[in-house]
Amino acid sequence: MTVVLKVRDVMNRDVTKVNAETDVATATKIMVEKGMKCAVVVDDNDRPLGAVTEGTIARKVVRDCKDPSKIRVREIMSSPLKTIPADASLREASEKLLEEGVNQLYVEENGEIVGLITEHRILKAINEIVLTLISI
Repeated sequence: MTVVLKVRDVMNRDVTKVNAETDVATATKIMVEKGMKCAVVVDDNDRPLGAVTEGTIARKVVRDCKDPSKIRVREIMSSPLKTIPADASLREASEKLLEEGVNQLYVEENGEIVGLITEHRILKAINEIVLTLISI
């Protein structure tokens, strides 16, 4: 019997969004308050434009000693947004993470961002499966 876990089964459903015109200082505060290391950057109509991560902020703002209150998220975001369908398998997600060279993918369903899948979430799901099989 083959069991195929889908991205939707293990994704983080808590997605942080920030408007493209938000300054980096405010975006960072929002991310920290929500305990997130990344956020989807959206336009005024809530359409995804890209993503901003802790790493991006460190490399493009902090390292260069720029004032985060004077830089808009749109200026440093990664674009286009790296996405995967909610119905994709964990194998497909793992392969895409490697191909794209990223640590997370945003999960898309019906044109909306509904979650986030990370290497950590995939490894945790695999670990739980192995532990379950060992205990049988």
